[in-house]
Parts: sequence; structure tokens; C-alpha cells
Amino acid sequence: ATAEAEAADAAAADGTGEDLKEGQPRKLFISLSRLLRQWDREGQQLLGRIPQNALFFFGSKRSWVFPTTNDEVLESRKENPNYTKDKYAELRRLIMEKEERGEVCWLKPPGFIYNGSLFHGDPEAFGRASDWLQHLDDPVTGGNYNPLRLDPAWWRESFQRQDARYTGDVETIVMNFSNGAHDYGPVMELLHQSNPTLEIIY
Repeated sequence: ATAEAEAADAAAADGTGEDLKEGQPRKLFISLSRLLRQWDREGQQLLGRIPQNALFFFGSKRSWVFPTTNDEVLESRKENPNYTKDKYAELRRLIMEKEERGEVCWLKPPGFIYNGSLFHGDPEAFGRASDWLQHLDDPVTGGNYNPLRLDPAWWRESFQRQDARYTGDVETIVMNFSNGAHDYGPVMELLHQSNPTLEIIY
């Protein structure tokens, strides 16, 4: 067998074969809580369904998943006690591996004090997320991803509601990214309208 064939066989065995196909959209997972629930149903099989080049775009703080101080542990347990449970250790290990490759975005910054409201966030969060995306390769286009559409005027004047995939509620979309919030529908619509080549997974 050729070296290329052996590499393809190895990739297929570890569940990353689709990454060898040029032009395949990158998957972007936006909900860590949902991944934890999927782990409950599928266990390690879930890892085989997350491509090697997949992106994670989580609305949480990193310290909720990887707390290092007593205060962070308490805050993590308050937000979601599942984040640090031992049974999800392999999923956390995958997140850390992706972090090393720049494939993870945490929307809430370190030190942010979350009040529990759906639309409470850091107003600068999506600007940082836009910068993050623009440094990532888009295998469909061969270039990097586009910046996020963060101009409210575009949404109010140019966005065609009939082209919406997840939500056409313009004011909610604008409020969500202006506040740095992570309401799923508005986040997915923002990502899709900015980079339609992403395969967004909730």
C-alpha cells in the first residue's frame, strides 16, 4: 500500500477521515452542554463523530470547565456541575487538544462576572470571536473565514429575512451580539450569514 493509502486508512480508523477530503465544511459546535448530554448517550463513540478539524464556539468561561482556584470551582458548580465531572474527562481532554491548535473560542472572558441573564455578556466578545475566526482556514474556499457581520445597519437594511436559516428576528440578533450573549438561534444566524460554509452544530 502507498503511504497516502496508509494515511487514509489510519484517518478512517480514528474517525477523522473526512478531514482528508478537500472542500468539506468544517463543523462548528456551539453547545458544550449538548455535547455532555450526547456523551451520556454515546460515550466514546461521540469522539469519533467530531472531526479532527472541528471548531468549538462555547458561550461559557473557560474557568467553568477548567477551574484552578476554589472560587472558580464554586462558580463552575453553580453554572453547571456537569462541566467538571470525571465521566467527561475525555471530552475535556479533547477540548484542551483543540485549544492548543486554536480551535476553541470561549465567549465569556476570564474575570467576567455572569449574572445569569440570557443576554448578559461582554460587549467586546463577538469582536474577539471575529478575530479568532479570521485566523482559521476555511477548507471550502481555501482562504480564511470572513469576519462576523457585527454592523447593526447590515442586519437592519441588507439582511433578507427570507434567507434566514435559524432566525429572522433582526433585533434579537443585534441585541445578542451587541451584548456578547450566546442565545443559540441568534448566534447560529450570525455565524451562518457571516460564513455560510460553516456547518453549525447545536
